[in-house]
Amino acid sequence: MYKIFSLIIFIFLLGCGSENSKKIEKIEKIGTIVSIKEASGICYVAKTDTLFVVGDNGFVYEIDKNGLELNKKDFRWRKNNDFEGITYDDQRDLLYIAIEGVDNILVLNRTLDYLREVNIKRQDSDGRDILANGGEGLEGISIYNGQVYASNQSFVKLIASESDPSVLIKLDSVTSNKASIEEVIDIGYINISGMTFYNNLLYLVSDTDDLLIKYDIISDKVLDEQPIKEINKVLVDVSLEGVAFDNDRYIYFAIDDKNEGKIVKYKFF
Repeated sequence: MYKIFSLIIFIFLLGCGSENSKKIEKIEKIGTIVSIKEASGICYVAKTDTLFVVGDNGFVYEIDKNGLELNKKDFRWRKNNDFEGITYDDQRDLLYIAIEGVDNILVLNRTLDYLREVNIKRQDSDGRDILANGGEGLEGISIYNGQVYASNQSFVKLIASESDPSVLIKLDSVTSNKASIEEVIDIGYINISGMTFYNNLLYLVSDTDDLLIKYDIISDKVLDEQPIKEINKVLVDVSLEGVAFDNDRYIYFAIDDKNEGKIVKYKFF
């Protein structure tokens, strides 16, 4: 009887330990490092140990980890410049910017020079319109093992016959001027406004639900979610638009505030 009881306790503790390993690690606020108008996306580049930020007004910035501006480029000459996300391809040394509305990807080099634009076919293999035709659409973007993933900003979850759902998409390629949706991934959340891969896991923020989500793209499992308001009590009624991690275990949120916009830094334990 004692052995059986001990075994039950052991299994219980083992289960608790396994569950805790799935939790989002504790993060502690450092503070706002820079104000950037309509900050809507952010990524970290290890090669330069710097951050790249986009504003949905057509500006792209390179800043250091303390918020000092190192480079800035104005793309307002374009007809469509609602920049919503940015990621870095370390294999090709390129930056990819998600443009909402036209739902294209802008390709820049690391010095922020324009190279080309990639047009994404809106329909998936089942003929559904995945990217909304204006107003919503392409929002977050990130890259993993050379494969580009993006999020579709929508306020409805995936239904088999539904167009423009809130999903992640995997693109077949961004090496030419056209790309197709290779896979649609339903993680069960709406309005995924920012995303980044860190330690082989995908971290996402939902603007509507005010959540930081930890997701294993290989096993297709949500490992944890944490309300942003529990992380930062002052983050109320602002738009969480981007998330990035650096190599020193700091996490950065891009916050699109109508009055200002900012990059907020946290320590990641």
